[in-house]
Amino acid sequence: MVLLGSLFITIGKYIGITDPVLAVNLIGVIFGSTAVWALYLLTFKISNNIFTAISASLLLLLNPIFLDSSTYGINHAPALCFLLLGLWQLLCFQGSNDKRHLVFSALFLGFMGATRLQDFIFTFPSVASLFILGIGPQASPKTKTPVFFLFSAMIISTIIIFHLPYFLSHDTPYLLQAKSFWKIGLSNNFQGLFSRSLIMTFGYLLKAFSLLGLLCSCVGLGNTARTDKRLFIFLILWITPPLGFYGNTATSVPRFLNIILPAFIIPLSILLTSNLKHKWMVWRLLAMLSFLIILFVPLQNTYQTFLRRHHDALIPDYYRWVGLSTKADAQILSADDALFITYYSGRKAYLKPLAMANGHLPVQDLNDFKIKLDDTLKKHQPVYATNSAIVLYDPHREFENFLRQNYHLVTIGQKPLELWYLSPFNPQFHISNLLKIERK
Repeated sequence: MVLLGSLFITIGKYIGITDPVLAVNLIGVIFGSTAVWALYLLTFKISNNIFTAISASLLLLLNPIFLDSSTYGINHAPALCFLLLGLWQLLCFQGSNDKRHLVFSALFLGFMGATRLQDFIFTFPSVASLFILGIGPQASPKTKTPVFFLFSAMIISTIIIFHLPYFLSHDTPYLLQAKSFWKIGLSNNFQGLFSRSLIMTFGYLLKAFSLLGLLCSCVGLGNTARTDKRLFIFLILWITPPLGFYGNTATSVPRFLNIILPAFIIPLSILLTSNLKHKWMVWRLLAMLSFLIILFVPLQNTYQTFLRRHHDALIPDYYRWVGLSTKADAQILSADDALFITYYSGRKAYLKPLAMANGHLPVQDLNDFKIKLDDTLKKHQPVYATNSAIVLYDPHREFENFLRQNYHLVTIGQKPLELWYLSPFNPQFHISNLLKIERK
């Protein structure tokens, strides 16, 4: 993603895009668009039906979770794009036995692992099942064990090559960062199977597909168990590991489900298009009506959010306003918005203490922060904070209470802001105050 960001910023400069954030956001747009095309190719290869492939592409194109992840320059859209291209090329290899398709498949899946390694790990069982078992007429009865190990080695080598700069750098404690990510972002974040988060996650899928869409997808998945058991195994292995993990994390959000959307869409499209050939007209009409409902109903609750994002760049505008509303030597309290602060407002970011995995702030961190902040204010260095920075990563409001107990928070002004990365279904759009922190 770092390389993609650099590439898009460089290209942006040549075509007149001076804002690096806009250039990076185009990553989601370009790779999201390519993912739609890749799903068409994959679905056509699976079903050999152009209408099934077109309907699958449309269902992905207008899915709110997919649209949300394709709005910004985050790594979910590229990861899905590379996965779909890798699966398509793998099916092409099984149909033709042309080794070039195998190489391209390994490269695309390696790119996926280099983009979102955790998604690659969770989806690799489905890739392995597709390689070993195949789907329908593409399946080959001969043993593929040596070729499979070669295929896996090419994928792993590609992933390692993209991580080499981290391994070779003496300034970046890569292994330490990886262990920290594993502990905070994965292991400590996992609540165990069948947690409360899983219910919320199914709620996201329900909103993304509608009740009708989710039911039809399950029926379609059940039909594949009868018509093509290998396709059923492939789809089940595609869905269950990512859903089992991401659905049970304390920080589960819709964009994590982006990687499994096609596994719901493919059987859904196969079911609906098969009914378009039904001998009874009523079934054909029901299939068409169901498709339109599944396509457009989920957009009802998210259309205004996407429309607002299309017309307004609330985050850059907000921090430009922060720069205009504060002194040149001011420092702005930050959570994960430090880069926006330094770039758009031209001010220094003042990092706040973040809560631990249990949601609580260590007392020592608060004490250290107070000593540092008091010293800054004694030097007549102005420090400001936004509502968003105060409340982020503070589920028990310990940091907010700490600030209000020890300092005066003077309101300077307010402006709309959206925390885009949480959910397209319940967007965090609010009027955020800019506050000046003063000693009591």
